[in-house]
Amino acid sequence: MGTSASAKGPNSRSPLVPPWADATPDAPVPQPEGQRFRGFRTEFGKVASGGGGSMAKALQKYASAATGGSEVGPRRFGPAYGSGADLIQALSGEDIQTPSGSFNLASLAGLPMDEAAQSIAEALAPQNSDADQVRSAMQESLAEVLGEDGGFDPSAIGADQIVAVLVEFFARILFQEISAAAGEAWKKAPSVERSTATENELLEVVRAAMDAHLSPRLTGNLGSLDRDQIAAIERAALVDVWQAWSDAE
Repeated sequence: MGTSASAKGPNSRSPLVPPWADATPDAPVPQPEGQRFRGFRTEFGKVASGGGGSMAKALQKYASAATGGSEVGPRRFGPAYGSGADLIQALSGEDIQTPSGSFNLASLAGLPMDEAAQSIAEALAPQNSDADQVRSAMQESLAEVLGEDGGFDPSAIGADQIVAVLVEFFARILFQEISAAAGEAWKKAPSVERSTATENELLEVVRAAMDAHLSPRLTGNLGSLDRDQIAAIERAALVDVWQAWSDAE
């Protein structure tokens, strides 16, 4: 994946929820606590070093302290909720209104899979500072679930695949966000191999959490949900993930 952060990452003065990303912009955002990343980065560094740290404990500190808990942390993904809902509806064959006009997957039929995934991600990414994050997660999720070879056939995408794409999309979004928050803790990894193993462990844990809390809310319901309802389901799933991580021993 190669997403391990070499930068320092956000600091304790960074807002808990960036203004452009807030899913509840009219609600006040608490002031961030000092040194809120310390516990998370310390434990994550132990995991990255291979020295006996616990990914579950690191995520407990990420959810409860670094991001402000389940009432605050999930607010940060407003653009992802909107783009995720658009992705679900586009994969279901609906027309999506974008700043560039109407978008429908039928126009991509027959393109190589990688080109189709890139076009979908470019059409549905938000026009704000989260654009690259969302675009990358969307392309990766489409490649993971639908494959990268052959031609794109939107009529062959089933409901189970649509749910799997959305689960993978949010797994990738969270993976990117947590990786960035870890900052210099990645430098505790003694080798590229250990860093890659930590990336794989983090992605698998996040993917399992999203599957457990998002898939049941969508299975069997796709055809009856509008965009706002899908976005609300996505956010409710992330609230549950935050709560589960925060409550972990």
